[in-house]
Amino acid sequence: MTKDILTLAGRYHAALNNFDFAAIEKMFTEDAEYHSTGIGAGVGGLYGRSAIMEAMKAYFTEFSDQVSADDSIETISPNAVRAHWRLHANTKSSGRKVHRHGVETIYFNTKGQITLVEVQDVEPCAD
Repeated sequence: MTKDILTLAGRYHAALNNFDFAAIEKMFTEDAEYHSTGIGAGVGGLYGRSAIMEAMKAYFTEFSDQVSADDSIETISPNAVRAHWRLHANTKSSGRKVHRHGVETIYFNTKGQITLVEVQDVEPCAD
């Protein structure tokens, strides 16, 4: 991998925090996978950039005030990073407060694009 994947992951997270869908879309390969129950991916996951972007747009419409941060981020292989994260948001439809934290693993190809994201909530909760 010729690109610094920690920098790439930081750019991805910054784009997410800024709801910059154009930048996010460019970061994923056409055949990328995304596994997270948080954005409606369910057990089976999301397959393909279009499906990922559709789910992200729906998620950020519902959680339009989301604030997220990485507690730590580390390289775990030449093509993958792992981030420990937390977020706070209010649901648009009900106003319910949501607090989540978990672990995200991001895999990159040799061009620096995301091929796979795996998100695991450590303790999803709402109050």
